[in-house]
Order: sequence, then structure tokens, then C-alpha cells
Amino acid sequence: MAGLVYRSDGCPEPYERLDDARCILADPFKAKQYTEAIDYCNSHGGDLLTYDNCDDLLLIWDFIHSDATLAAKSYWLGATDQAEEGKWVFTHNQAAVPMGNPFWKHDQPSTSTSYNCASLSSAADHRWIDLSCTSSANTICLREG
Repeated sequence: MAGLVYRSDGCPEPYERLDDARCILADPFKAKQYTEAIDYCNSHGGDLLTYDNCDDLLLIWDFIHSDATLAAKSYWLGATDQAEEGKWVFTHNQAAVPMGNPFWKHDQPSTSTSYNCASLSSAADHRWIDLSCTSSANTICLREG
């Protein structure tokens, strides 16, 4: 893409290399509401963090826990059940979100109709919980690269 400055690892700034195919951008400094986090990622050419397999769960967990500042924060996950209560989908592709272990905290997601957006909770060792979409959490974006 024209106008982007690429790092030596092949990712456009301010992203850094996550694995062979993806770049990651974490913002642990400014908490945002859910839609603001989506807009932030889109403005940087990416999508709000999503993953649906154990390999990626471990990769993301290791990335977050590699830095004390990152590990201390909770982050939005690009998943919601806003359209239909209890039917969780990823926002970028509408694919079904995996339920239960090892992704979700043991008592999550709740059945509350006011908690419709997923977060990686620092209080739950970055397992997923559901929150009100107007709550504040930090942002992690992914993009192909």
C-alpha cells in the first residue's frame, strides 16, 4: 500500500511481526469502547484481534505476557452477540465463535443481554469474558502481512 512505512520484519509501522503470516499492533495505553477499538484497527489497516484455535491462543497469550505493561491490561476481542443474544460471532467475518474451554473463563459468557462484546480479561489470565460494549478496554489489532 502506498504511503505505508514498512519495518525490516515486513510489517507496516506501527505493527510488529506476530508469525509468518500476520502482524500485530497492541495499544496498552488508551482504553476505548468496543466500536472505537474496531475503528482504531480499521484506521490502521487491520481488524480487532480474533483467534479460534489453541495454537493462536498460545501465540497471543505469549505475546501479551512477554511484556508487563501488556500483561496488566484487558483487551477487546473482535466477537459479539449483539445481533442475537447467545449467538457469538467474529465481527470481521461473522464466523461462529468457539465456546467453552480453553477460550472463555469458566462462567462465561454470561446470559446478560447488556453484555454483548468479548474481552480478554487480565483478571482472568486473558481468558474471554463478555462486557458491555460501552465499557473500556485496550486494543490489539491483527493484519495479514
